[in-house]
Amino acid sequence: MGTVGDLIRREDPLRLLEGLLTDAGQGRGSAAALTGSPGTGKSAVLRALSATAAEAGATVLGACATEAERGLPYGVVGQLLSGTAGGTGPPSGARDGRDADRPETLYEALRALAAHRPVVVTVDDVHHTDEPSARCLLYLCGRLAATGVLLVLAGRPSSTPSLPLAEVLRHPRCVPVPLRTLSEDGVAEFLGARPAGAMDAATARRLAPDWHRFTGGNPRLLHGVLADHRDCGPVRPARPVAGTAFRRAVVGCLRGAEPAVTRTAKALAVLADQVTLTLLARFLGVPERAVVPSLAALEATGLLDVGRLRHQGVSAAVLESLTAEESARLHARAARVLYDTGAEPPVVAGHLVAAQAARTADGGTADAPSWAVPVLAEAARHAMPAGQARRAAEFLRTAHRLHDGGQRPDGMLTTLARAEWESDPASVIRHLPALERDLAALRPDDGRWAEAAALLLWHGRHDTVARGAAGAGDGTRAREVRTALAHLCPGRQGPAPAPDAVERVLESLVHTLAPPPSVAALLVALLYAGETDRAARWRELTGAAEPAGTTPARQAVAAATTAVLHVRTGSYDAGAGHAARALALLSPAAWGVAVGMPLAAAVRAATARQAHDEAARLLQVPVPDAMFRTRAGLHYLLARGGHLLAAGRARTALADFHACRDLLADWGERSRDGLDWRTPADRALRRLGDTPDDDPVAVLTRAERRVALLAAAGCTNRAIAAQLYVTPSTVEQHLTHVYRKLRVRSRGDLAKLAAVRAAGPADGAG
Repeated sequence: MGTVGDLIRREDPLRLLEGLLTDAGQGRGSAAALTGSPGTGKSAVLRALSATAAEAGATVLGACATEAERGLPYGVVGQLLSGTAGGTGPPSGARDGRDADRPETLYEALRALAAHRPVVVTVDDVHHTDEPSARCLLYLCGRLAATGVLLVLAGRPSSTPSLPLAEVLRHPRCVPVPLRTLSEDGVAEFLGARPAGAMDAATARRLAPDWHRFTGGNPRLLHGVLADHRDCGPVRPARPVAGTAFRRAVVGCLRGAEPAVTRTAKALAVLADQVTLTLLARFLGVPERAVVPSLAALEATGLLDVGRLRHQGVSAAVLESLTAEESARLHARAARVLYDTGAEPPVVAGHLVAAQAARTADGGTADAPSWAVPVLAEAARHAMPAGQARRAAEFLRTAHRLHDGGQRPDGMLTTLARAEWESDPASVIRHLPALERDLAALRPDDGRWAEAAALLLWHGRHDTVARGAAGAGDGTRAREVRTALAHLCPGRQGPAPAPDAVERVLESLVHTLAPPPSVAALLVALLYAGETDRAARWRELTGAAEPAGTTPARQAVAAATTAVLHVRTGSYDAGAGHAARALALLSPAAWGVAVGMPLAAAVRAATARQAHDEAARLLQVPVPDAMFRTRAGLHYLLARGGHLLAAGRARTALADFHACRDLLADWGERSRDGLDWRTPADRALRRLGDTPDDDPVAVLTRAERRVALLAAAGCTNRAIAAQLYVTPSTVEQHLTHVYRKLRVRSRGDLAKLAAVRAAGPADGAG
């Protein structure tokens, strides 16, 4: 017998059936049609009736029809006869091949049994009954009055049975016994009636409204929610949870429904928020009036509420039940129907993505319709300004995977790389060759040209960008790229940009979704030109122009820029916090050459706070070689030198300061506030026991120093040229500059200076 909870609010139907059982004991047989949606407790009522009948001394015969045996003649009758005392299987008509010759066989066997005591015959899931058995049940139903037999047929309320079974269910002697989902009071009673771990009455009453809304009062769904509720222990949520048991219950309800109802539920789950009656009918390929009965059946089961699946837990359960092939087919169908009815590109694109993902999981591919890739590209263009970079990247990746017959728009890969950069700049590395091709192919007035340039700059492809920018004209995008390049790598586009030039470019970007690498470079250019107040103002403006839901990369760039701003103004604690956040948001590989910006700020802040161990740890973060040819590398060297000097490693620190000197000389820039290497280099020399004048070579560029050292060693101009891969005239020019700067006249004088410099004190002295 079922538990108490299985029979909540089932007393009236059970009492009616028990009354019919009493009539059968008095020789007045009858039939009953126990109908209810899947999960409403038909089987529990049958079990309770069978147990009551057996206790009363009645003979109980039961059968359960299944869809798999619908084509087996006399399958249900055979189950019933196998329970009779002399039953040997299906009736003779079935054994000799004459399917319908003796429908009275079942009647005769039951009448013989009922001569001694009442007989209860139950058939569960009667809607799956094979046709020969249905004829036998029809024959029996018409002759029950003179027998002590109670026939109870349990099935779906709105099924479309075969003609014999339909006649049985409509027979005048067949009493209808409908089962419905539980009311809110019924749910409260259900929650308080569980024998193990029962809720107290007050708790059951308090939870009942939410649980009723969550399940529609379907007992099977309630059992699932209750199991999930118990699994959440020891701290159980007050609201119901759509866990494994609940999702399994949803699938069980659909498995017991008619195929048309199940198809409708799947369509509702796939179409989700876009569903309307017209769209649903078009998706299913049926008239609107044909959808209404399926919707009514889902509502009766408790899965539907106001024309939609009750909640996301139900939708998730339905979608999880789909095979990969089925999911791909249904989402492709949804995309087609929505596209044909003029839905917005992001809506259509979402289904194209889901269809392709399911095909990939199933190991298959399919040709896309000609409109698919343009729709995906348009959807990505909608998503990017809305701050949905991940979604845009998903759309564009799907577009690249589809076989579209050459419909892919130019520059799409750049748009994809830009979208991927927003979430994980390291993912752009695989696109760099294609970005270089796009930079050469796209027009400079195309926004994707500037995007490609910004991404290439981020990952150290400065030469490529310099070549592309050289002939790009004087449009807004070209000025933006050249200004950023001139700051990042001075000397490639002339000297570092003046603050006014930087602000003119920022003015053109503040109301657009500009590539963040360029914006960051321009802000830092203002900072290191000594324009701290202007940089702070533009940082605020560019931050305000960013969309809601800013992506990880944008958050990281903003944090790094803010860290530099705070460190430049002496707010070291705040700068350290912003730098730490920037480095936490992106991995070192994702930062590209820009990693020097947050690292330099973090190291300078740690050194100023005398957190030398922290600075040393930060300097262990790997950085790309290309960084040391950029402005970020210059500041990294200054920060590292400052830490080394504070840690007592003066000679190693001096090497970093001289490397800064060489970079500035190569770029044709002078040392100024924010780029001052001379002051810390002087401190390093004094710690080594020297004065700045004791290091005459410090005034030379890297190239001049290499030539001077070789000349001091006695090499001829031709030998020096061969060793350095330059022309003899270049060597001669360098030597002229060396003699003038060092105020010497010969190679012998150079040799003496080199000997004096080599005799300096050991690293760390002083």
